[in-house]
Amino acid sequence: MKTAVIMSRVSSDEQALGYSLGIQEEALSKYCEKNNIRILQKFKEDHSAKNFNRPEFASFLTYAKKHKGQIDFFLVTSWDRFSRNITDAFIMIRTLKNLGITVQAIEQQTDLSIPENLAMLALFLAIPEIDNERRSIKIKGGMRAALKAGRWCRKAPRGYTNTRDKDNKPIIIPGTEAAYIERIFQGISKGRGQIELRTELKKEGYIISRSSLSEILRNPVYIGKIRVPASVEEPERMIEGIHEGIIDNDLFSRVQRILEGNMVKRNIPKFSTRRAELLLRGNLKCSLCGNKLTGSPSRGKYGERYFYYHCNHCGKERYRADKVNEVVHKIMSDLQFTSEAKEIYREMVKMLMMGTDNERNKKGQSLEKELEKKEERITRLQDLLVDGTLSIEDYSRMKHRYSEEKASIEGKIYELKAIKSDTNKSLEKGVGVLSNIDRMYDRADLNSKKQILSSIFPEDLIFNGKKCRTPRINEVLRLILLIDSDKHKTKSGQISEYLDLSAQVELRGVEPRSKHGSHMLSTCLFLLDCRNLSAAEQPNRSLFPVCFAFRSEQSSD
Repeated sequence: MKTAVIMSRVSSDEQALGYSLGIQEEALSKYCEKNNIRILQKFKEDHSAKNFNRPEFASFLTYAKKHKGQIDFFLVTSWDRFSRNITDAFIMIRTLKNLGITVQAIEQQTDLSIPENLAMLALFLAIPEIDNERRSIKIKGGMRAALKAGRWCRKAPRGYTNTRDKDNKPIIIPGTEAAYIERIFQGISKGRGQIELRTELKKEGYIISRSSLSEILRNPVYIGKIRVPASVEEPERMIEGIHEGIIDNDLFSRVQRILEGNMVKRNIPKFSTRRAELLLRGNLKCSLCGNKLTGSPSRGKYGERYFYYHCNHCGKERYRADKVNEVVHKIMSDLQFTSEAKEIYREMVKMLMMGTDNERNKKGQSLEKELEKKEERITRLQDLLVDGTLSIEDYSRMKHRYSEEKASIEGKIYELKAIKSDTNKSLEKGVGVLSNIDRMYDRADLNSKKQILSSIFPEDLIFNGKKCRTPRINEVLRLILLIDSDKHKTKSGQISEYLDLSAQVELRGVEPRSKHGSHMLSTCLFLLDCRNLSAAEQPNRSLFPVCFAFRSEQSSD
């Protein structure tokens, strides 16, 4: 006579759908009686089947290991009672098979000895997983629908308490903290500072963080409104909530005006939208107080609109934006280099980024060995699980870690194989940018222009009315100044008559490479896509020519 262990499982939301433990146990018992199968043990559980970290299933595994060779079947009513994760399900089926146990669902019987039936099993296991994903989407959609109906269905914000209305639907009502919330808004409206209010409330035992206080002051929920976040299909919306507000609209509006006024005083822009007319906003610094210049439009007496860069801190610097932008444009136009300089740059970057075939092969072999080790460890984990040396919880945790490490190594191997073609493309793109930096700057959109300027000028520019000044330029430009003979003709080594470089940018010579040095040429200026390169594609500093080393600050780029 064959033997079996039967298991019935429910989730809390499934009992009403005909999956109760009693019904499953009865169906399993009748199946065993009909097929002359003796039941050795019965297990019941009420955990989700998203994974096998279930106490009752762990008890079953312990029982199965103690009675290895004595159990023929592990029976469930349907495959979704066994697992709702297709990957973990196949691993567990293999684990139980090593113990001599065949897993079977009596309502969806599948002969696993036939290889083609594995496809049908995959379908049975995939359907519950799809159902989980679909359920998650429905829950999120239901929460959004509730917000659009004016109903707060999440954890109540401070000052409110979660409860249910007469129709047993979720709603929030003012709670014991509502009085504190009202005091906060009243205090801000009367000109009191946030730090002062927090300190006062803390003495009374009501502790609130700075970030929480800022969120409260901006949250329209306290006037009975609900903000519905933007989605792919809909923009953000403000809905009239069905809950009672703690403060009135007038008080909330007064506080918002005060907060906006404070932002202006602190020179914090209300909007982060960038304008082409104010291209250098964020890259210019006041020569008198050292604060960043902001920008804004102004109307002339004949109605013309002009843009200005100005300092809101000291109020003593103000320049027409189009004039400053034109000076920077002239600096970019002066960035022309000889063909010799471009060729030397090409060869240096090529050696830095590509390395030797021998080194790449060694690195590939090392990664292949690491990959084999990870695969062996995953296999050993399965053996330890079957032998009872490892618990199901430890197995799942360690298997997840090794699988992630394995995927990472596989990605590095793929990147290493593709490095040569990718590097050549990046190199040609970089040299092309070097050859046409001024034209590229002219044609670039606003964001790309700011990216180019930031890479050339790591520190802010200072404008004196006629030309710009900066304490430091990109290391690649400094190198080109060394190898480009035409640039030596410029007075004091300056790269443009419209740009003054401080003494900190004094050009340094070339010297033999230090044995202890770890200097690396930054290529972030012209190889603009280097930031997206993998670790395997990053410049290899050990391949730099022995006869040269360039002093440069280490850069995360």
